[in-house]
Amino acid sequence: MTQQPFAKGEVDREMRGAQPPRRSAATRPALVGALLGALAALSLSCSTPLRSADEYRARIRRTQGGIPHILADDLGSLGFGTLYAMAEDNVCILADQYLSFGAQRSRALGPEAGNLESDFFYQLLIDRGQGAEPLPRELEQLFRGAAAGYNDFLRESGTAKLSDARCRGASWIREVTPVDVKRVSRADYALAYMLPIVVAAAPPAAVSSELPPARVDPRRFAAAVESYLEVPKRGGSNGIAIGRDASATGSGMLLANPHMPWNEPFQRFYPMHQTVPGKLDALGATLIGRPRVGFGHTADVAWTSTVSTAKRVAFYQLELVPGDPTSYRFDGAARPMRRETVTVEVRNAEGEIEERSHTFYSTHFGALLVANEHFAWTHEHAVAVRMPDAGWRGELSALAQLQAKSVRELKAIHDRHQFLTVNLIAADRGGEVLYGDLGPVPHISDEQAAACAVMHGAAYDGSRSECQWGSDPDAAAPGIFGPARLPFLFRSDFVTNSNDSYWLANPAQPLTGFAQILGSEKRPRTLRTRSGLQMLLGHLQGRAGENGSKLSLEDLQRLALANENFAGQLIRDDVVALCRAHPRAELEDGTAVSLAAACEVLAGWDLHANLDSRGAHLFRQFLAEAHQQQFSRTLPASFVPAVPFDAADPVATPRGLDTASQRAVLTSLANAVHRLEEADIALDARLGKLQGVTRNGEWIPLHGGPEIEGLFNKIEARFQGAAGYPDVTRWSSSWILAVEFTESGPRARGILTYSLSANPDSPHYADQTRMFSRKEWLDLPFHEADVEAAALHDYRVSGPRSE
Repeated sequence: MTQQPFAKGEVDREMRGAQPPRRSAATRPALVGALLGALAALSLSCSTPLRSADEYRARIRRTQGGIPHILADDLGSLGFGTLYAMAEDNVCILADQYLSFGAQRSRALGPEAGNLESDFFYQLLIDRGQGAEPLPRELEQLFRGAAAGYNDFLRESGTAKLSDARCRGASWIREVTPVDVKRVSRADYALAYMLPIVVAAAPPAAVSSELPPARVDPRRFAAAVESYLEVPKRGGSNGIAIGRDASATGSGMLLANPHMPWNEPFQRFYPMHQTVPGKLDALGATLIGRPRVGFGHTADVAWTSTVSTAKRVAFYQLELVPGDPTSYRFDGAARPMRRETVTVEVRNAEGEIEERSHTFYSTHFGALLVANEHFAWTHEHAVAVRMPDAGWRGELSALAQLQAKSVRELKAIHDRHQFLTVNLIAADRGGEVLYGDLGPVPHISDEQAAACAVMHGAAYDGSRSECQWGSDPDAAAPGIFGPARLPFLFRSDFVTNSNDSYWLANPAQPLTGFAQILGSEKRPRTLRTRSGLQMLLGHLQGRAGENGSKLSLEDLQRLALANENFAGQLIRDDVVALCRAHPRAELEDGTAVSLAAACEVLAGWDLHANLDSRGAHLFRQFLAEAHQQQFSRTLPASFVPAVPFDAADPVATPRGLDTASQRAVLTSLANAVHRLEEADIALDARLGKLQGVTRNGEWIPLHGGPEIEGLFNKIEARFQGAAGYPDVTRWSSSWILAVEFTESGPRARGILTYSLSANPDSPHYADQTRMFSRKEWLDLPFHEADVEAAALHDYRVSGPRSE
């Protein structure tokens, strides 16, 4: 039966069966007879030229975990091999991307389930020309080759014979153009978070004299704005760059640990190694659908990113012209809103195709109107949202990034283009490291923000020109801060970031004096930031019982998956002391709960979130009750620390529990015990029995834990009663990479926590997930001889050039 594309945010469903990945029939390694095998191996020798004037040609070698190493003679052929390999592993996701970004979901599937809203939104971007912009010749070749590689895979396979049953035979799968691939690469997921409120914006109906005018509650407005600003930051990541003074090799090292969704197909990472001799050689990962490595390492530089605290989204309150809710006042004069009407095709209930239209409204300064129950568009006011657009600056600098020889060269490239909307953490072969929040940030000074803030500081006044974005002469585009006014740090020991502001990239050299829109200074850091710093400093300085020493690649691997529960380290002993002193507590309904057993389980807990950790789930549920089940990065607000925050000791403070926390602690613990007993879960159960995922009927236990515990290895899994924590819900450890530079070149290991393929019939559907469960890593060969020796599958793909 034909499967429909993934609903937005759908978790990939587990399905049974397994078969080896499909290979191009024309280039399948010979499997019949020793002679043919020898000839095939000879024909695939790297000495054989790949270039052809009339064909794209690429060589794909897959190593452990299915990781593709793609070798080509030009960017067009590299794109061809890259999208061919991606399609082998995740054709359904790619096809669904082209459906969404092409604004064709409603035509294929009908307008339900958010399809119509999605199509309106992406049709607006299409009508504005997104994806159709001309690029330099080499980049156009990359995208042309990528489209040709995907199309060649479809033609070879045939839609009816796709290995992935979820989209096999689907009528909505089609061949694509280079513009389709460019739209995927150009996708701005920060803007996509705003899709529902952008599409919902519509002028108010005529006012009835019998009804009072609509009002907006400023406090609810401010809370709603904060929630939209917070959503992207829930993703997060950890990044650590180690310099020569702290590295066992005397060269640079990097740990990349992004936290991305396990259940958002469009934001799924795809690891790969891309080589065009003499032009680029990069191993790392990218978001699926994008035809080049986004972060990873070359022979000289390794880099990663973490979510920035900079507020790159600015909400504006508009003062509307009386009697005309589609005009607003600006510097005392009336301005009509810009209207953009889009039309999409929709399959109706009878299966017929009809057209539907929608009008978007925006301001002359580029802010799109938004609306929901908290952003009401009334006859007096409306709300618009604006964010800087990096355009194609990232792609335009792509080759230069991959050819950088040092972190200083890498920063110079970023300074020229200012495209990255996240933090940059990097290390080079010479042993220098870099932290920087270097991308486009709205040019809003502290003075301007104070003078222009409205709605409890959640929005700016959109009626005055002095409240619009300023600019700097060194900025890559108007309206953003230039590089000289953005935080960065070069060091020879280390820099790190775990989604806090720039302030403590290295505690020995705090960064201060920047605009508040970039983030906070001298304020408490999140538990995960403090956990990472404590582990790192503990190794380097001999804290926490460790011997002070320089770090090796293996040390970085251990740190990434240490699963130390930092919240437990800070307060567990005080919780146990309170519990033992008061072994009974009451629920809100007056029910008495014995805490005696819980006291001893917590006392015996190893303060980790490993598979064998007993009591980790009890402490987690205790914190969840204290936070009232809300997402948080710090200890519960109801817990008063025994030692308050000290800006001079930001890693160790705040800590402990003051006696004023007694009631909150005992009540939360009682609620946790009651909830677990109600679910018939033992208080001392092993975490691995409760937390994991099921793949094709196989339970795979998972270590790690959520943001509220300060786990460096972030695994977010919602409690589901008797089932425990049976699935990873959203933002969690995904592609983890550890790399060190040595005298003989880079040495890297990595693991993709959810495995390479979302296809339940693929051998790479759960293999890396099992490895992650066992804390095993893939060796990631980089040098040609090592790739050749490690290759488990070796084949060529080719197709006619489309240029």
